[in-house]
Amino acid sequence: MEPYVIYLRGINVGGKNKIKMIDLRAALIAAGFEQVRTYIQSGNIALLSSLPKEKVRTKIEQLLAQKFVLDSELIQVLVLNASLYQAIIAEKPDTFGVKFKDRDYRYEILFPIAVTPDELLEELVVREGVDRVWKGTYALYFRRPGPAHPDYSKTALARIVKKPIYQSITVRNYRTAMKMSEILQALSSR
Repeated sequence: MEPYVIYLRGINVGGKNKIKMIDLRAALIAAGFEQVRTYIQSGNIALLSSLPKEKVRTKIEQLLAQKFVLDSELIQVLVLNASLYQAIIAEKPDTFGVKFKDRDYRYEILFPIAVTPDELLEELVVREGVDRVWKGTYALYFRRPGPAHPDYSKTALARIVKKPIYQSITVRNYRTAMKMSEILQALSSR
């Protein structure tokens, strides 16, 4: 059995595509996935499967279409095996996720689904002196000012939402990404 992290793009966002995680877990278990775990309400899943990555994705896409009433144009399924997910986490910059005493920052990992990190980087707007982005092999790491930072309202990250490429990525904050790493490690050790 292979452990996977699955990110559902477009689930429970802005009151659209509502899925209760208890219902999602039940549907995934009924479909044959094992040790299904979800984290918060935004489509973060860890599970075990004997299927290869592409078949996991296809099976989950079909399950979502059959079991839930969703706007399928907004939904994307990203499946990452344990080694790839842990490589993304290990590749984060040294100061990524660090809390500073005198500066408030928020950290996001931008996971490409149907594009490359280079294509995403070309479309990403980064405000000099406010935002910071690092390109990894499989993802982008974005730091922006948090609510207590004087430049909070100056970040350019929200501009990606208006671009067509936004439909081909999913974004997770640092805490969620790290929690999914912990859950994945627990599954891998079984």
